Amino acid sequence: MQAAAILDQLNDKPVPRLLRPIAAMPVTTKTLTIPSSTGLVQARLYTPTPSPNAPGLVLVPGIHYLGMDEPRLVAFARSMAACGLRVLTPELPDSRDYRIQPSDVQAIGDSVQWLRNAIGRPVGLMGLSFSGGLALMAAAQTPYSNDVSFVFSVGAHDDLYRVATFYVTDADPLPDGDIERATPNNYGPWVLEYEHLEDFLPAADVATIRPVFRARLHENAALEKELLARLTSAQQAEYARIIDTPHQDIALFASNKKHAAEMAAVSPDGHLAGLHVPVYLLHGRGDTLIPFAEAEWLVQDLPHGTVKEMLVSPLIAHVSTNTSKPGIWDEWQLLHLLAKAMERAEHP
Repeated sequence: MQAAAILDQLNDKPVPRLLRPIAAMPVTTKTLTIPSSTGLVQARLYTPTPSPNAPGLVLVPGIHYLGMDEPRLVAFARSMAACGLRVLTPELPDSRDYRIQPSDVQAIGDSVQWLRNAIGRPVGLMGLSFSGGLALMAAAQTPYSNDVSFVFSVGAHDDLYRVATFYVTDADPLPDGDIERATPNNYGPWVLEYEHLEDFLPAADVATIRPVFRARLHENAALEKELLARLTSAQQAEYARIIDTPHQDIALFASNKKHAAEMAAVSPDGHLAGLHVPVYLLHGRGDTLIPFAEAEWLVQDLPHGTVKEMLVSPLIAHVSTNTSKPGIWDEWQLLHLLAKAMERAEHP
């Protein structure tokens, strides 16, 4: 019933009156700073007011310019806290500027340690999108592995280079050798281009064009238009070229190869041997940012016996719900997975 209430709230539906005693507790929030080996980590703690000693869950946002203030993340964290969990949402240091760094793994681990020390027992760890893969890596590292009670990964990657190759080839290989084909979401290639803009533009134009590209990623069309008007005609042509992702395959493929080692350093593949806690995997079948095949690869790469549930659901795209008309069985499977994770969080 709590899982149903959470999913309803993510779809802008109110909590039914009968469920309010168990799924609509009043919640207090506190913004704080967590010391980390990577620098200070900004975070927000959601606490159910009637249960100040509630079990803990670290919820890591995906790579987004709003970070811990992203509205869907705020709604999800608050709804989980309203069901009786203390929820900490740390902000990865580079996430607001669309960079995925190895230091993010330490930032996640240090956030887990902070909440574990505050609560006095291991806490759950949930990562969304690319942070889902980084969360698995954090749970596998020796300094943090004993502080985590379970990991719930939503829409995560296993191999960033394989995902980057999907952006170029439209091919989504599965572990059994089958290949799914889909048209990638532009957002993924844009993030890779933005991170390594020097691979796509003349060096002299990078600093000038970057703010325009940033405005596009921030979905600020007015600012993008204003900054674009300040560029020279040649720079405007360069910008139009790089955002036309179907015609950037050759340049993107070359950039991916150039940065393959960096991608490997932030990929769970090959970095999960130390993980020993239960893992729950959720992925959208229609995900065109991180293909659902990545969930299948994670099942192959996670240590034997750690995967408790894995669901590829037609009801979600990337990390958002309500993308198709729910069938009873599909809806039940999604509710069941979320309920199992919540049960593990409440009874670590």
